[in-house]
Amino acid sequence: MKTESKGLVKQTANHFMEVTVKLHGVLRRHRPGEIEGAPHHPFTMELPSVSTVDDLGANLSLGHTISFVVAVNGEAAELATALHQGDVVYFFPPAAGG
Repeated sequence: MKTESKGLVKQTANHFMEVTVKLHGVLRRHRPGEIEGAPHHPFTMELPSVSTVDDLGANLSLGHTISFVVAVNGEAAELATALHQGDVVYFFPPAAGG
């Protein structure tokens, strides 16, 4: 596969990127079955190069009926946050306390 370097981000000729995903708590059950490894281990997903957190959530079947908090590269993120090659995306279930 041929790659072109654009700044610090490499984009592939087929316009896909890879991001690392880490699911926490009850969200681990949304780990794709075809991806090897323990549910608590991070994994890599390939997405179109123009993707958002919402797109990734849809690929994980998280939908809009499941509550979660998300961070990208350690920073709080919104569903509309654009993803980039090499990003690390963390999904957390909501916390409750009392």
